[in-house]
Amino acid sequence: MLDPNNTDRQESQDQKQLSICNRTTHEEKYPFLTEFSELISKMSIEELLELTTHQQKMFAKAIWEAENYGGSRTKCEKRLKEIYGPKWNQLTTIKEHMADINDYYRFVIRLDHKKQWDDHHFWVKIPKDKVLA
Repeated sequence: MLDPNNTDRQESQDQKQLSICNRTTHEEKYPFLTEFSELISKMSIEELLELTTHQQKMFAKAIWEAENYGGSRTKCEKRLKEIYGPKWNQLTTIKEHMADINDYYRFVIRLDHKKQWDDHHFWVKIPKDKVLA
């Protein structure tokens, strides 16, 4: 447990445990994540949709809607009018305030990729010298 009264600001073992992981341990836990991310970033929306299950599509859409005015352009326009006034379209665009749903499909595919590696590490123990690199 971290001590809230730690005035000397020295790193304790607890602080190291809670810090952002370094890249080498991340790559050991999820090998090929960088390559996988690069691959799906180059895919078209049609190819991404072929990779996703119905459940993944619905999950990606739900996250996208939660972060993007319920997926409604009219709600976004209404909010932009509240923020910038009636001439909001001279100052900003809807595209700047609503993210592309394709990014959410990619996010869900990466989550599933990580889950598959977690399941793999849970059920199968492969010695490090046997892993292809």
